[in-house]
Amino acid sequence: MSEETSLQDPRLVLWRYARETAEAADFATLDRAAGCLAVAVADMVMSSRTERHRTVAQTLAGAPGVCTVSGLAQRVDITSAVLTNSYLMHARLTDDSFRVAAHPGLAIVPVALAALEHAALLPAQPSDGERLLRAVVGGYECACRLAERLLPAVSQRGWRVTSVISPLAAAATMSLMLALPEDSACAALGLAAAATGGPLGVVSTGGDGWILQPALAVQAGVSAAIAASAGLTGGAGTLAGPHGLYSMFGDGSGLEPPQPEARASIHRVTFKRFPVAMYGQSIFAALQGLPPVTGTLRRISVRLAPFASSYGNQSDASADSISSVEGITRAALRAFHPGLVADWGDPERLEVVGDPTLSELSARVDIELDDGRVLTLTGNGDTSGWGSTDFARHCTTLLGDIGGRLYDAAAGLPHGSSTDQLLGLWRAAR
Repeated sequence: MSEETSLQDPRLVLWRYARETAEAADFATLDRAAGCLAVAVADMVMSSRTERHRTVAQTLAGAPGVCTVSGLAQRVDITSAVLTNSYLMHARLTDDSFRVAAHPGLAIVPVALAALEHAALLPAQPSDGERLLRAVVGGYECACRLAERLLPAVSQRGWRVTSVISPLAAAATMSLMLALPEDSACAALGLAAAATGGPLGVVSTGGDGWILQPALAVQAGVSAAIAASAGLTGGAGTLAGPHGLYSMFGDGSGLEPPQPEARASIHRVTFKRFPVAMYGQSIFAALQGLPPVTGTLRRISVRLAPFASSYGNQSDASADSISSVEGITRAALRAFHPGLVADWGDPERLEVVGDPTLSELSARVDIELDDGRVLTLTGNGDTSGWGSTDFARHCTTLLGDIGGRLYDAAAGLPHGSSTDQLLGLWRAAR
């Protein structure tokens, strides 16, 4: 695409990146999409097994329809299904991540699955597994390219990147699943851009706003795509105008990276082993690798990459919030070293340091004990290299035998398996 075209209509640039990446996806990329799909479904089902989240899901589920909600017997309309499943996918803070702060999967997998079921009402639309996976690949491409464009400026400005990118990622995924023509897909992105935003403050305080906020953004993106399919339009200025998404949330740089990525962005997505923020995975990994320690803690220092160390305004964040490095560290100590005693009322007990020499998914933890022992630990939370064995093990760990079968059903999709088995297992999982 020429520079002139990209400057004229950034919606078209973004759409073509998503569509062309989806169309060009090789078997390795489709296998990766199957892994993302299986892990997402396992996360949704696991959340639905918690009474509190299941009650919320039952309340959010709207008008009757053909779309599945994890853990519920009733079927609902497409926008309600997307809202509820996005909520469930994020509810335990175990969903996938990109560039530490973004959670792309919640804007893509629930949308693709709901659109797959919705397609049963549209005989002209095939509902094969390959189409599903290619839409997942394209949705991730849209989400991750937006995250690359906006981070870290979007977070530094006080906005939550997941809620900024989710409407457009959802609209792109829906457009791919419905095979919308290019004009309608661009209109969907423009309309979705009008619904972007979401204050970052929800992650640094108490309450449940952090769970629901992204799901609302995803629902808006699906509605935008549906509206575009009915003929509504959205202007290019909603992305690149003086008050558009790129200038309001980003740093004002050019519209697109100078060089496209060599591989689909879905290969850079990371997955969580622990129910904490992505940058907290390295803290948990560091403390898990140490044999149980007993004694009294004098001081602990946690070093992270600068972005992670300041994310969510750490100086004012509640220790009980999901963004708090202190809270994450305390949770890891409780999990792996319950015999270690600490007076957390002392503000000097724990120090958080931004270290530019560390990668964005690594940590160094220095522990000083009252008896003079000093322990230096390192951890790495980068799981972007996960393959089929990792996905299968993760799904089985979460859900037991049905988790393993869910993964097998997803893994068969790139090789011609029907979506019926995957949908059947998902609906049966309680």
